[in-house]
Amino acid sequence: MVAPYNPPVKNEDFIVAITVTDNASGYRIKTTPTIAAGDFQVSKDFGTFANLATLPTETPTGSGQIKITLSATEMNADNVTIRGSDSDGEWGDFFLSIPTTA
Repeated sequence: MVAPYNPPVKNEDFIVAITVTDNASGYRIKTTPTIAAGDFQVSKDFGTFANLATLPTETPTGSGQIKITLSATEMNADNVTIRGSDSDGEWGDFFLSIPTTA
């Protein structure tokens, strides 16, 4: 793993933290969200979406901060897109585009 992750480098591991909104409480940050396989997916260079290799986790517990870890393989693109969508509707959808550098 290479740090400090700024800027995001093509074909190198990358970690980013995000939040999602709570659909039941006026769209505030959701703490302790349920995250299941398939809730977060990655697309490389606007291609087909696939499940992330590492399931995102709330870190630290109860904070609402979700840690997304992308492998070097998942970062092997000029533009990496992360899509989050909870199948149960507990939290709001999420979308992040990450342009990489050489």
